[in-house]
Amino acid sequence: MLACTIACTAAEMKTEQTLEQQSPVPTDSVPENVDAVVIERTSEAPLATLPPAPTFTPAPTAVPPHAPEIILVGGEEIDVEASLAFSDPGVIATDYLGMNLTGRVTKTGEVIPYRVGQYTLTYTVSDDHGFSTTVTRKINVKPVEMPEIIEPEEKTVYLTFDDGPCNNTNKLLDVLKKYNVKATFFIVGSMGHHEVIKRAYEEGHTIGVHCFEHDYKKIYKSEEAYFEDFMKAQEIIFEQTGSYTRVFRFPGGSANTASRRNKGIMTRLTKIMKDMGYRYFDWNVSAGDSGEKQSASVYESRIKSGLKRHTAFAVVLQHDIKPNSVRAVEGVIKWGLKNGYTFRALDITSPVMESVVNN
Repeated sequence: MLACTIACTAAEMKTEQTLEQQSPVPTDSVPENVDAVVIERTSEAPLATLPPAPTFTPAPTAVPPHAPEIILVGGEEIDVEASLAFSDPGVIATDYLGMNLTGRVTKTGEVIPYRVGQYTLTYTVSDDHGFSTTVTRKINVKPVEMPEIIEPEEKTVYLTFDDGPCNNTNKLLDVLKKYNVKATFFIVGSMGHHEVIKRAYEEGHTIGVHCFEHDYKKIYKSEEAYFEDFMKAQEIIFEQTGSYTRVFRFPGGSANTASRRNKGIMTRLTKIMKDMGYRYFDWNVSAGDSGEKQSASVYESRIKSGLKRHTAFAVVLQHDIKPNSVRAVEGVIKWGLKNGYTFRALDITSPVMESVVNN
């Protein structure tokens, strides 16, 4: 009996020891002499994070079909100054998928660039999907703004010479240089001697257009014929001077009757040329040298007589292709300077000298 008791007691003690080994030790029962282990986080060891959520890209939406688009370069309405040419700013056209259709654009309408007024241009384009678009643009052709006229002092003389240059022109330039007098030369391009134009310009004289070919029938056949002749003379002036001129004289003057085979052309041309920024000059004193042949003294006398009648200012018509008329110039200058006249060249601000238009 005693042995059984001892054996049972031993067995119970062994079971208690086993249970103590298996049971965890409560934290509040940790002995005070045991140091706690502290784990510190450093920047070198970042905390683990979840991977970013995937970005959701929606499926592309189909572009609904629609008509092409036309963009008017420069806008729906533009202003331009009257001139001999108009440059359309153009358009850009695309279909609803972005395909360039500019090359397919058709344009209707007309702009007459030298006639003041409003014009309409229409642009149309069609795509491969059966759609089309039409847009319009307004073009306002306006007159060129001109500088104010400067009224000269009394007894101002503007000597002008038509139909050159020629061999006589160099002799005339020598006389003008001798007295430091400036004049105006309305040149005929087909006359040649273009180097004389350069000399006259460099010596301070005004170069104006008269015409290229002095043929009334050709020049006044139409506005376009006149412009073509005018610009041919302009190009010669540009070649010799480096600039275009804005002063000119109509062949025969604005009051000529040689243009009557084309009814009303002078009325139209005088307005058109002004709108484009040009100034034309007729005359109120003439040597009368265009037809009849007279001596230098006769031409000189006629000019002096005219200057006495027009004391405010005088625009004198002569032709440097007439030798005796050129010979008369020195006498006119000497007499004019002695009697208080001032000689000047015409320019865009000179006083208006326009005759009554007869056609």
